[in-house]
Amino acid sequence: MKPIHMLMSSMRTELYITVISNIIFEPYFEPLIKQYFGENTAIFPIPFGEHTEAEYQTHLTSVDLIVVWLNIETLLPGHFFSLAEQGLDETIALCKKLYADLTSISHVKILWFLFEDYAIPLSAAVGHVYHDFADKLNLTLRDTLGDQVLFIDLKHLIAEVGISNAYDSKSKYRWNAPYSKILIEAAVKEIHKQYLIEKGITKKCLVLDCDNVLWGGILSEDGIENIKLSGSGFGRVYQDFQRFVLSLYYHGVILAVCSKNDLSDVLTMFRKHSEMILKEEQIACFQVNWEDKPSNIQKIAEKFNIGLDSIVFVDDSPIEIEAVKTMLPEVTTILFKQDMDYDQFSCFNLKSNVNIANIDKRNETYRTNGFREELKAKYTDYADYIAALEIKMDIHEAVPIEFSRISELTQRTNKCTNGRRYTIAEIKERIASATVKLYSVSVSDRFSDLGLVGAIEVESDALTLFSLSCRALGREVERKMIEFISDKYQIKKIEFESTGKNETVKTLLSESFPNATIVNCEILKLHTLAKL
Repeated sequence: MKPIHMLMSSMRTELYITVISNIIFEPYFEPLIKQYFGENTAIFPIPFGEHTEAEYQTHLTSVDLIVVWLNIETLLPGHFFSLAEQGLDETIALCKKLYADLTSISHVKILWFLFEDYAIPLSAAVGHVYHDFADKLNLTLRDTLGDQVLFIDLKHLIAEVGISNAYDSKSKYRWNAPYSKILIEAAVKEIHKQYLIEKGITKKCLVLDCDNVLWGGILSEDGIENIKLSGSGFGRVYQDFQRFVLSLYYHGVILAVCSKNDLSDVLTMFRKHSEMILKEEQIACFQVNWEDKPSNIQKIAEKFNIGLDSIVFVDDSPIEIEAVKTMLPEVTTILFKQDMDYDQFSCFNLKSNVNIANIDKRNETYRTNGFREELKAKYTDYADYIAALEIKMDIHEAVPIEFSRISELTQRTNKCTNGRRYTIAEIKERIASATVKLYSVSVSDRFSDLGLVGAIEVESDALTLFSLSCRALGREVERKMIEFISDKYQIKKIEFESTGKNETVKTLLSESFPNATIVNCEILKLHTLAKL
């Protein structure tokens, strides 16, 4: 492995991953990491127990991601197979120390693989009786370690690939590499998935056809009384799909309906059919008419103020799918089948810890946008329309309960942002500095409470974070945020990182603070790494 300063000389950008383990994953791990994360990814392995050495500590200060994968058999060679209870306390103590050491050096997310015990040779003699040692160990770890760690269920990954496919006995005894290429690839896919989730890189909106997708049958032909939708029989597949869609909604996905139907019939189905899992209030937009679906999807994107590349469209018709692919190639399309593979929805990378109240507020904002458009049509002067909206704003120093929402906001916002992305751990580390001030921005108007939709961070005389949700645009909120900054600070530097969609914000900030210098965050990071 090349030192980081040598890697820097040949790479324009780089993701830097450290893996701490007591086993070997090569020759498969590094090629697979580069396959999923990109060729400009650097992997730096640290043997377990050596992370406190000066050289390794230097590298840990600048990593983007830490992976911890400890093998219990290698960790407890003296008494693992006897499943002795004393091994539990010993292992927990080792893990707690490792976690404390890592979090004292780095603030990045730690992906920690939980222990597994499927490869115990004793099962050949005693059968597959249940031993709870690994499970006790995992449960204790989950209750003991802090919120900077995210646990990966290694047992689940092994179950997916199959126990007989997960191990490589020859490599175990030759290189201390007990796992097969199949399992390592499944693990790398999971590492990549969790990295995307942590960075908020995901599709935002699911657009759904109705007939033979949300229910079985053609509503306009069969009538509501003949629709197949139930918890058993032919209608179960559709109810199960609705239940899956509802779980996506409660993990932050915006739902829209795009169907060739009469709107009144579709709304009747949502309101009156007793077997509907999805409810009308969970659908942010009904684009139901007899127009072509690509045009309707375009309108949905405009209503939500999101890019087409943030949309996933599901339909049972290959013709409709091909039409959307041809006319809107940025949209991800999924052909619905009764026996379809749900892995197609892996384009969504969603956090498991979500705030349902925030989701409901956001959805209500989208649902009430029609009222705002009606109000806007009554005014020829934009300022009069803004006044009629009766906008109320609250900007205050952020409190810990808001950190999760601010982190989500920075990761999901691509348009009205200076491009900075923060994890909760990064926010906590930054505000510990006396020179850093973080502010939250909450907005409401006459139609709904938008909730916390913006964030500002200033470090000394530098604007380090400017982020506003796209659903708050068009209300002059960004101008009020700039006024707030101007009244309190003399900004001399603006940190900026391109998202590919935020050049308008770069122009807005440079015009609002003409004496400030725009600093590229990506270049700052490269310079920091190059010094190591």
